[in-house]
Amino acid sequence: MTPLRAVRRVLLAVGLIVGVATPTLWAERIVLRNLEILRDPSVASFDEDGVRLEGGRTLTWDRIESGRVGEARQADFDRMLSDLGEPLYRIRQRLKVGDFRALAAPAEAAYPRYVGRRGASAYMVFQATMWSRLASGRRQAALEPYLRCLEHLRNLGQGDVDLPGERRLRFDPQTGMTPELLPVWFDRAAARAAMPGVLEAIKEMTSPRPPAVHVYYGTLALAAGEESRAMQVFAGIEDEDGTVAELREIAMAQREVTAGRPGEAVDRLRDRLDELSAANRPLALYWLGTALVQSDDDQRRKQGVLHLLHVPALYGVKHRDLAAAALDGARETLLQMNDQSGAEALGRELEVHYARTFHARKAAAPRESQDGR
Repeated sequence: MTPLRAVRRVLLAVGLIVGVATPTLWAERIVLRNLEILRDPSVASFDEDGVRLEGGRTLTWDRIESGRVGEARQADFDRMLSDLGEPLYRIRQRLKVGDFRALAAPAEAAYPRYVGRRGASAYMVFQATMWSRLASGRRQAALEPYLRCLEHLRNLGQGDVDLPGERRLRFDPQTGMTPELLPVWFDRAAARAAMPGVLEAIKEMTSPRPPAVHVYYGTLALAAGEESRAMQVFAGIEDEDGTVAELREIAMAQREVTAGRPGEAVDRLRDRLDELSAANRPLALYWLGTALVQSDDDQRRKQGVLHLLHVPALYGVKHRDLAAAALDGARETLLQMNDQSGAEALGRELEVHYARTFHARKAAAPRESQDGR
């Protein structure tokens, strides 16, 4: 036994005899991951948002390596550090290097703990969850964390966000729309599964809620097959001009197309196509093309294919999921028109350039099924 260890044992024994903890042994201490040691930090409280010190400083869990906060609170501290420290640290590291697909495991582990919270860690988790779900092609599931991100930024402002890495959420502060998540959904089951969480996120937003709430939830309801609910939501859009009003018109055309009955809304959208804002033109092209390929007339179907192919040609980099949907719609139309070589060419384009999108997986499913026989 070393002399120092022997002295510490003696001091501990003396402390136990007199019934008083020796200050040098039991003093509070926090060790940060950067190896900084905070001695006697005076911990006021701690929760999911971090450890609050007397004087106002807050240490988020991802920055803490270990800590000693007194016997009465030690077990709770250790449990929270174990549950949150490692996932938050991994999220921070993945965001720094822009590895958004690898965010999934730590983000999903932490997300339920931060629902309803507004701190810096909560925003980091919401943003990581949104981006990881988008990176894995789970667009419908990405809407709920996006709305939570939007609420955070509405209240605090993007300039106050301490987010690792270079990527920042792009959104319109006036409308709440983001080009990272167009209001179009392709997987009915996923849309239906996403609706309860999206509704809860909307309920937690401060009033007045941004117009994007009506657009996103209404289009999600349409995709889920809940048309009456969608129409109630769209009725709440008060904007008569601008991008949100255009999105309502596009949604009305979507309603007709998904029902297999293109009509007046599609005609109005076609007449206004050149007047639409640049942000909304990709969606309009997609739904107009999808309406045309539903025709019994081959000439109109060919026009529809051309409309659909404009989407990947013009917007394939910015809107990969929409481009993949348009390619797949054109591919299926060519198959129906017995243009096998054209359909196969589009299928290869879909597989090579739009892998991991919903429509690439859908197009590959029949081939994989046949290969497995």
